[in-house]
Amino acid sequence: MKKRYLLIAALLSLTLVYPASNYFTPSDEAVSPYISMTKADSLEYAFASWSERHVANGGDKNVVMSLGWSKGLSVEHTYAKGKARLDLIDGKVQVEVEGLADSEISEVWLVDNLNDSSVLPETEDNYLHVGTLVSEGDRAVLSADVGNAFGMFEVDLIVVSRAGQAPVESRVLVGSSSLMQRMYTRVRSGRVPFEGQEPGTVLAALGALGTQPVFASDLVPSFDPLIEQGADLFFNETFAGNGRTCGTCHPAEHNFTIDPEFIATLPDDDPLFVAEFVPALMSNFEKPELMRKVGLILENTDGFGDLANSFTMRGVPHTLAMGNALTPGADGTTTPPDERTGWSGDGSPGSGTLREFAIGAVTQHFPQTLGRTPNVDFRLPTDAELDAMEAFQLFLGRQDELDLSTLALSSEVAARGQEIFVAADSVGGTVAAGKCNTCHFNGGANFALTGGFENRNFNTGVEDLPDQPADLVDAANNPPDGGFGRVPNPNGGFGDGSFNTPVIVEAADTGPFFHNNSVETVEGAVAFYNSDAFNNSPIGQFLVSVDSGGVGIDLEATQVVAVGAFLRVINALENNRSANETATFVKDVNDFATAQSLLGLAFAEVEDAIEVLDGGGLHPAAVKDLKAAKTSLEIAAITGIPFFRDLFIDIALDFIEDADQDILA
Repeated sequence: MKKRYLLIAALLSLTLVYPASNYFTPSDEAVSPYISMTKADSLEYAFASWSERHVANGGDKNVVMSLGWSKGLSVEHTYAKGKARLDLIDGKVQVEVEGLADSEISEVWLVDNLNDSSVLPETEDNYLHVGTLVSEGDRAVLSADVGNAFGMFEVDLIVVSRAGQAPVESRVLVGSSSLMQRMYTRVRSGRVPFEGQEPGTVLAALGALGTQPVFASDLVPSFDPLIEQGADLFFNETFAGNGRTCGTCHPAEHNFTIDPEFIATLPDDDPLFVAEFVPALMSNFEKPELMRKVGLILENTDGFGDLANSFTMRGVPHTLAMGNALTPGADGTTTPPDERTGWSGDGSPGSGTLREFAIGAVTQHFPQTLGRTPNVDFRLPTDAELDAMEAFQLFLGRQDELDLSTLALSSEVAARGQEIFVAADSVGGTVAAGKCNTCHFNGGANFALTGGFENRNFNTGVEDLPDQPADLVDAANNPPDGGFGRVPNPNGGFGDGSFNTPVIVEAADTGPFFHNNSVETVEGAVAFYNSDAFNNSPIGQFLVSVDSGGVGIDLEATQVVAVGAFLRVINALENNRSANETATFVKDVNDFATAQSLLGLAFAEVEDAIEVLDGGGLHPAAVKDLKAAKTSLEIAAITGIPFFRDLFIDIALDFIEDADQDILA
């Protein structure tokens, strides 16, 4: 240990003699400073795995797309929803819609966006009129044969419009396919999956089911160009709006979320505060006091028809490990959404996919006026931009779940917290059962009781907590949040009262907690599950019903601390993994500015691990090692000689490994 500290001191004195510019040369194409936050081949593996599952479900003969009201694309509001089933091989289309009160909403169109200016249907685009919906009781259905149209036609959107009107004029229900589906169909058809991908490296059919290829993970398209484009869009593109970007609310340097502490560091002219200095946005766009004091952002989740009264105030969820949190549960509520997005699990417009999330986000948060008119107050992303941003978001953070059955921790307190977290039954009240693993299987977002692991929504009673910070600050501007769906809730707001289950490996350093930022600390979040609000909620009562002793969640103060310690430790391990991966990647980077930016991200991850462990009084030896790692990364970031920079990185990685060894048994 002493040798490493002496080496740092000696090399620091040597390093400062040489200016960085003398030894680093900018590359022709600097690597995006955000490309390294996980392995670049992870999405390629995910694509290969997705393709195999797609083939097993019928492949491109069975492409299912949901239809719904789209915050960014629909020109009128409806509560109707539906589903389309496309056979892209034999040219068959089936559509079924529920809840259409107006029979004039009846025409079904497919849109191939040829004009690269916007995802919005425009005159120059290709349109295929599939047919007219026919009423059958409370449903409206359509079955059509479009022949070989799909051979030269890419389905970017499916639109249900008013009778006699094309999608340029009328869009009531809208849906689109996911990134993986779009890539698969392009590869199957022998087309380039996205700009920047070499055609000759794309198609690799190793087996077949009918006409559907199966892909080898090492021969599928490289997603690197798409991810880099998505990173640039995420952090830099304002979409001709009010100056905000996706990174305004999801900054990489703060774990892709914001809280009051971070907000307080921003200058008053930061785009986050446009409601304070842009006259057209000073009313009904944000609630500045709730933003600054509680970290809440205004969302018109139920449409823009009544801006003064129809809104909710929500925290900003981080966007890490989203690939582990999108699969909707088989609970009858997801037709659409096809994926769980946002706090309520229905945060995305149209078919509810992550790809479409940007459409709603730009429409909600980026406009110059409350008119929110596309191509006037902002521009909507193109299809290519939506693909890139989806790829980048899927790329962020962990790609795999933990395995709590094999994870061994050295801290007795954290290990006890792990036991409580996993325990599902109280055995007559003699064993502390946190039952956490039921809804957060392996620390993820998946419900485990059904045999499969799926993301679900639950009504946990968070809205019933007394003395919520937002109410104490400004109750008049904090209306009830109805959660999932857009039907009136008897308790106020719109929705069925349920909210989406988040991943919790990253929880300890991404608070405040819950959709309304009602709890500040991770221990406070654990203690919530002891509350009357939770135990009287639908999911709280369900947990009582499946417990052999009829016990819900009833943890003593020391047990709350133990579960909190467990969550802090797994968060720190994830911080270390991310820091390790980012710093290792820097060793292949020649551009000095990019290397500095990446090392800054690795530094921030190590700093988070220190804060998370220190906050629980955990692993002082590991904290000491991580502080040394932080110093090494800081030196590496200013080091002018690549050889010495990489040496400091290796020293930092050595310290991080020592910290992990202290944490793990």
